[in-house]
Amino acid sequence: MIIRLQALVILWVALFAPLGHAQFALLKPKAEAPKATAAADKVDPRAKAEAQLAEARRQQEAGQTRPDPGSDAPGLLVSDRQRILDRLVIAFIEQLSLLDELDELGRSPPEDPRKQALIADFAGPPPYSALRVDAVRDEHEAVKQRLQRLMATERALETLKAGQVEEQRRASEAIRLAEDKLTRTKGQEEVEKGRQTLEMATLRRQLAEANLANIGLGQERNALEMKGLKTFSTEIEHLLARVLPEQRLSKDELEQQQAMLRKELSRLNSEIDTLVAANTRRAAERERLRKVVAGADGAAPQEARQLQLLDAKLETERIQLMTLTWLQILVQGSSDAWAQRYVGLQSEDAATRQAVIAGLSQAWSELASRKQVFEELQQAARVEVRDQELRVDAGTSDAASAAQQAELLATMKERLLAYQRVERISSRLQQQIQRWLDDFGFQGKSASSEDWKLVALQLAQTMKGIWNFEMFAVEDSTLIDGKTVTVSYGVTIGKSIGALLLFLVGYWLFALLARRLQRLMVTRFKVNEQVAIVVRRWAMIALGLVLLVFILNLARIPLTAFAFMGGALAIGIGFGTQTIIKNVISGIIILFERKIRVGDIIALGGMTGRVVAVDLRASTVRGFDGVEAVVPNSSFLENQVVNWTYSDTRRRREIRIGIAYGSPVREAAEIIASCAEDHGQVLKKPPPEVYFEDFADSALLMVLVYWGELANDSRRVDSDLRFAIEKRLGAAGIAIPFPQRDIRFDASQPLAVRIAPAGKDAGSAA
Repeated sequence: MIIRLQALVILWVALFAPLGHAQFALLKPKAEAPKATAAADKVDPRAKAEAQLAEARRQQEAGQTRPDPGSDAPGLLVSDRQRILDRLVIAFIEQLSLLDELDELGRSPPEDPRKQALIADFAGPPPYSALRVDAVRDEHEAVKQRLQRLMATERALETLKAGQVEEQRRASEAIRLAEDKLTRTKGQEEVEKGRQTLEMATLRRQLAEANLANIGLGQERNALEMKGLKTFSTEIEHLLARVLPEQRLSKDELEQQQAMLRKELSRLNSEIDTLVAANTRRAAERERLRKVVAGADGAAPQEARQLQLLDAKLETERIQLMTLTWLQILVQGSSDAWAQRYVGLQSEDAATRQAVIAGLSQAWSELASRKQVFEELQQAARVEVRDQELRVDAGTSDAASAAQQAELLATMKERLLAYQRVERISSRLQQQIQRWLDDFGFQGKSASSEDWKLVALQLAQTMKGIWNFEMFAVEDSTLIDGKTVTVSYGVTIGKSIGALLLFLVGYWLFALLARRLQRLMVTRFKVNEQVAIVVRRWAMIALGLVLLVFILNLARIPLTAFAFMGGALAIGIGFGTQTIIKNVISGIIILFERKIRVGDIIALGGMTGRVVAVDLRASTVRGFDGVEAVVPNSSFLENQVVNWTYSDTRRRREIRIGIAYGSPVREAAEIIASCAEDHGQVLKKPPPEVYFEDFADSALLMVLVYWGELANDSRRVDSDLRFAIEKRLGAAGIAIPFPQRDIRFDASQPLAVRIAPAGKDAGSAA
């Protein structure tokens, strides 16, 4: 069923892709479907699908009787409309098939015979056969792989569903536009063309709806099968948890496995003998052809091609002999591992188990170390096959050359198959040994003094496996003597951690040197501190890049390992760091132009404060209330900035004083001016001045204008002047009035007076 679902995904991708826009030859459009009602929801999905299938077939057969009006050729021509109808028919047929499968899954399935067999094998008392336990493990692994494939299929269906929803939306929009255009069309030819467009959009929406229905049924079918597999997997896990501690490997079972391995070894020996005999014949044939080609002095192209093909086959046979030898080693190692497993399961002695674990761990480590070699050789073989496939696809005018290229491709595929065979058997043996190591680790029941050695050994093996875990492999191609040599490098966790630690140590040393460079620039070369900070940071960036390239080269991690991220990284950097780059460039401009410096008092965006730091990306401004704001450097260039201390630190201040009407104005002005002249923080040049500003509502308004240093606390100076002015004006008898209002009383009319009794009534009357 998994294969069927995957085939269904491929079928939808191939058949239900959106069609191109073209001129359509259509039948008359169908009448608009009535709106859905509550009764329509009760229609049997099968009946509905069958009715839709019948209607689609009817339209399909009706369309086949008409030629394509866009062509002058008579007869039957397939139009875009006909292709959509064909796909509709396929979609409804698949919908009926999915409904049948869902009905079958919906019924209570009979007990799985595999489950019955597993339960029967372990129904009796322990100990249990280790071979049967291995079979249960294999079944569990197969179930997990099937679940993974189903989950991958589910993700593919979700992707297809999103595409079909978008296609349905576009079709609905096309229907709306076609209907609007049809209502505005008057000519007979234009009306017919509009109807064809409307019908085409309607068919597209029907196809999208059918596809969505099929995807939904496929997801439901997938979910039901996943539910069953998850239940089966859980039952197997419970069964394994029960039988694993009680498994035993009998002598007969060990002999059975050893006999199978000896038989496999004998078969490998036969393959080697056959291959050696064939290789001897081909070597003799090659020698003969070499002499013919050498004697013909390049005039025997056919023999030259045969010689080239024989060289390739001889190389393939050499690789096959090498892989068969590796297989012999693997089979022998498997035999030794089975013997060690037998000893470990039969013995209860902790020291014996420790020795068994050590032997199995060593075998596992050897397999893990060879796995990288197998993968590199297999990857190189894949590259050769791909290159040869490209040459075969390119084709040639010479039939003999084409046949030769095809034979070369076949022999290269044989090399790949040989490597894959070794890799498959090696992985299987490594998986078995890992299982056995886990079994021995879980079976320690007594807390003896040797248990910590078992735990330490397994922990060491686990850590080593994690350290040598290959995250990904990259290929590095080099041109040597006109030939491209491709080398594959594996990037492991150990390499990555070592490179990271080396980078951190190197970056720390470079940071120390950069700080010393900054101090030398400021103290010895008298460079501005902010400029020195910028130079230090740019130097750290450059040194960091050089250090990164050096460490990657030292760890044999080529830069091509990051090539696959180049496009996405460039786009991400372009969009994500454009603001950062803008602020950095603005910071460099500010530092070199020195329009804004540390210590300046500025006003920006409603905030006034002192600049305390100008960094590469942003500057820090501390307000007079003590609040610090981090301002991006680009704001200083894009907005208007008021720099109170840019060229002059003197600032003019004003204090307004109101005196009562009738007061001596000249005397008051002299008193106010003398107060300013006597204050130590009021500048003498220009001298303070007093102006008679206005006749206000309640007072005569005087204005004291004076100049002072911006570094001084202007609020405190204003307060001192107000205290002095109030004291001296009061001593001179000049009043500072408060707001006054005149009230006029009209006595031309008598006032109404009413006398109310005291008490509650008086209170209410009041």
